[in-house]
Amino acid sequence: MSSEKSDAEGSTYGEQLYRLMFEIVGNKKNAALIESLRGENAVLTYLMRHVEEVHPGDIADALSLVPGRMTDILKTLEKKGMIRRDKDPEDGRRVLVRITPKGSRSVTERREQIREQYSGLYEALGLDDTVRLIELLKKVTVYFNSM
Repeated sequence: MSSEKSDAEGSTYGEQLYRLMFEIVGNKKNAALIESLRGENAVLTYLMRHVEEVHPGDIADALSLVPGRMTDILKTLEKKGMIRRDKDPEDGRRVLVRITPKGSRSVTERREQIREQYSGLYEALGLDDTVRLIELLKKVTVYFNSM
């Protein structure tokens, strides 16, 4: 039997946390945020943080993407003119990826959209609760990174 605590209705706090996380992640209003964490925007954001060119495998590792998904995203971004892929001058069998100015603009625009969406959350929570939520989410991040 689990030693985890339960609330008055018999639901464990772990179950409640899971349901709340599921509700937040599954909320259609958070679709832009979720996409920015996993899809094309996540790749562009990663590239924007790296001034130099990077190998696709490094991006896939950092974003926990399987190679096939990474390839699909890069093909799409290249067609849209948001990235460039060039042969690695040190190893012609490998490719290096770099963000284009168009890709950088896309990241900046998406970041502003998300900032506007989440500024409402700050207004609803107020400063103290926002700071506390940030502290708690940092602890959640540490927990999941230690698993």
